[in-house]
Amino acid sequence: MYTTLFLMQAGIQFLLLLWLVRVYRATGLAIALAMIIPQFGLFYDNLIVGLGRFIGIGGFLEALSWPRFWIHWLFGAWMIIASGAILRLAGFGWAKNKAVMAGFCLVTVALMVHDLPYFWTTALYPVCEFDLVRYSTQVDASRFCSPDQVVVVGDGPPIAPIMTCFVVILSGLVLWVKRGFPWVFAGSLLMLITATPFFSRYKLDNFGEILIAGGIIWGIAHFSGRRRAWLARSA
Repeated sequence: MYTTLFLMQAGIQFLLLLWLVRVYRATGLAIALAMIIPQFGLFYDNLIVGLGRFIGIGGFLEALSWPRFWIHWLFGAWMIIASGAILRLAGFGWAKNKAVMAGFCLVTVALMVHDLPYFWTTALYPVCEFDLVRYSTQVDASRFCSPDQVVVVGDGPPIAPIMTCFVVILSGLVLWVKRGFPWVFAGSLLMLITATPFFSRYKLDNFGEILIAGGIIWGIAHFSGRRRAWLARSA
């Protein structure tokens, strides 16, 4: 059941990736181009988790699993820059101020630096839950793949993803209240909800990633219409 779910989620993330590429080709927006990397990571993450039971525990699956974490650590917070860019596309004068956009970028860089030590301090361990076989940075007793495994605890709440959600939620709220576009807010809020322990135990946090990514891509596509109109008038 969950293997099928993750493969379906991979398919949806791939469709969102194609949409993002189409938006970039139509608008030439740098933010659309930049978001292709993290969006590919979301597709890849679900694909490898979905294929894990067919690949099996071992060095090959572990090697395939590392990029899942690298892309999250390095590029997950780029959604903050995307939310700032959407505010600019939506015509908020204060968001067009270079200092404001620099603030979005600085927060993103700070979260990337926060996660950077994971590259040399983190190990991956096999995890078996439901019908999934994957590698993770932590393991609890209910997810052992073999009797000789030991519990590996995490190092606390994932600061970067939580901060990213809150920034996107606030940006989305502004877009909803001032521009009547609720989908960035809805997608990021639902992402935060699905990441809570009650929902994440059923692996619904990955579905939440579809919602936040979809909201952001929709926001870029929707408000890039202003850019297309400007380009048409300038031609």
